[in-house]
Amino acid sequence: MFIYKPTLLPYPITDTMAVSFEAGTWVWCPDEEDLFLPGQVQVTFKRGEPGQAKFADGEEKNITAKESAELLVCDAQSLESIENMVQLNDLNNASILHNLRLRFQQDVIYTSVGAILVSVNPFKLLPIYTPEWLDKYKGGSRGQPPHCYGIADDAYRQMTDKGDNHAVIIAGESGAGKTEAMKLVLQYIAEVSGKRETDGPSLEEQILKANPVMEAFGNAKTTRNNNSSRFGKWTAVKFDASQTIIGGKIINYLLEKSRVVNQSENERNYHIFYQLFAGAEKSKHETDPKKNLKKLFDLGEAQDYLYTNPGGRLEGSKGEGTTVAGINDEREFDDLVGAMRVIGMTPDEVENVLRVVAAILNLGNVSYMPDPAAEGEDKVKISNMEALEKVCSLLQIPTDSLVRCLTSRGIGAHSVIQVSYKLDEATGSRDALAKTIYGNLFDYLIGKINKSLSANTDEASVKSVIGVLDIFGFESFEKNSFEQLCINYCNEKLQFHFNDHIFKLEQEQYKAEGVSVDAITFVDNQAALDLLEKKSVGIISMIDEEIKTPKGDDFKMLAKMNKAYGERGKEHMNYAKPKPRAKDSDKSFIFKHYAGPVCYDVTGFMEKSKDTLHDDIVGVM
Repeated sequence: MFIYKPTLLPYPITDTMAVSFEAGTWVWCPDEEDLFLPGQVQVTFKRGEPGQAKFADGEEKNITAKESAELLVCDAQSLESIENMVQLNDLNNASILHNLRLRFQQDVIYTSVGAILVSVNPFKLLPIYTPEWLDKYKGGSRGQPPHCYGIADDAYRQMTDKGDNHAVIIAGESGAGKTEAMKLVLQYIAEVSGKRETDGPSLEEQILKANPVMEAFGNAKTTRNNNSSRFGKWTAVKFDASQTIIGGKIINYLLEKSRVVNQSENERNYHIFYQLFAGAEKSKHETDPKKNLKKLFDLGEAQDYLYTNPGGRLEGSKGEGTTVAGINDEREFDDLVGAMRVIGMTPDEVENVLRVVAAILNLGNVSYMPDPAAEGEDKVKISNMEALEKVCSLLQIPTDSLVRCLTSRGIGAHSVIQVSYKLDEATGSRDALAKTIYGNLFDYLIGKINKSLSANTDEASVKSVIGVLDIFGFESFEKNSFEQLCINYCNEKLQFHFNDHIFKLEQEQYKAEGVSVDAITFVDNQAALDLLEKKSVGIISMIDEEIKTPKGDDFKMLAKMNKAYGERGKEHMNYAKPKPRAKDSDKSFIFKHYAGPVCYDVTGFMEKSKDTLHDDIVGVM
């Protein structure tokens, strides 16, 4: 089963080409905003000649000779909304887009393409997720309108009928609504499965309550999405022979740790930081010292911390600019604490998690200055010991040990010599520590979730599994860095799997039905994957090699990439150099992904790829 946002077909279907266009027939007119719109020919004209068409709203469109040469005939069937696009007489870019557009304008956001469900994010709440809607699909999805409940039901029914495993793959660009779709699929599966008697929270409830925890620590506001998942996850739901949920497991991938220490303009850090501020503000009048989080963690406001106010861009004194439309951080904090208890965390464990979050905030405020006592040497010292002392108090580690590790590193095995960091090295060491602590905290929480989901699971009783994959969507921002390259690499891999699986599945279905067809050929993205991952010569290997090279840096790596893939005579079909006059062209390259070209700025690639801590800091922590 797939919930999938498709790539446009790489070429038009030739059956829609015509020698001339008769008056009264419909054609697909190119449109700058909508790409294609159906227009009715006003006067007969030949291909390659200028012509005129009229849109359904009465607006006239002048078709140039150049546009006429590529014009496609529009089948009359395509003018109406169709639930399953395999029924389209002409399946091409224009008919797909127009059908999705028609349905979207009617607030119908789900459309089928055989076993695939296309979902278009409405960015508003629709009344199609009520208990009444869910009940419609309990008897089976056949005869019901396309819906993510239908996909979930198909997976569950096939599992119960055949006893085999199933996967729901949720893919799409950033902001497409993948996380919400994943929650709805899990909600449906939890609702229709058999129930097991339990004294505490049910497994179904624990699976659903894992989401507020993962979203708090793994989701953030980006320029494309107010609740963007900054990690990938595979959620496996385990069933016994009676189709009762008896366990589960979550595997997380590629948490975007760099977000902890810096965010782009108009973006936020992870939700948990702002939830903690809101929760602390709400609790500041509590007389119980364990409940007054503001006093317990000595918390300020969002604008008081570098990691939630990079560059001092926030306004006002009460964290203005940190709120997000549609997100109530105070309510989300209450939901988070409740969810942590449902997954079996004790009050002390919850407090310790929040304590670590507060420590990370204070760690970002540790700043440096040149050490005036170091004559002729490039040494640094911490300029605000108060922030570092708060970190040490919250994490319960010795202050002098952390000071030493954040300002110098030990060299040598037997006779250790402390070598002072330069200013940028010290800042990098601080940020690396913050990212590592946060990454470990996230892994700890996933571990707690998995422990609660498997507490009473007898693995020998597991007969089948339904897995739900939710990875970050394809990303292309004004400025793209190493994080976007990793995310888009994941999407390239998923696209390859999708093509390979779906076309093989189609051929097997034709064969089973006794239909004789030629082997289906399709354009895959293997060349793009080879450019990224091929051993020794791929971009990822070149990054790793540059890290190992003495005095290697981002721009030397870029020069090597340009020489290997961008020089005349050596051009790779998926690689390009920006035009010389383009912004930051001297530190960027263009990768032509299946979903479109993305320009990457290599600044920071080396540091982000390393993401390692010196042994001194590891020892202290």
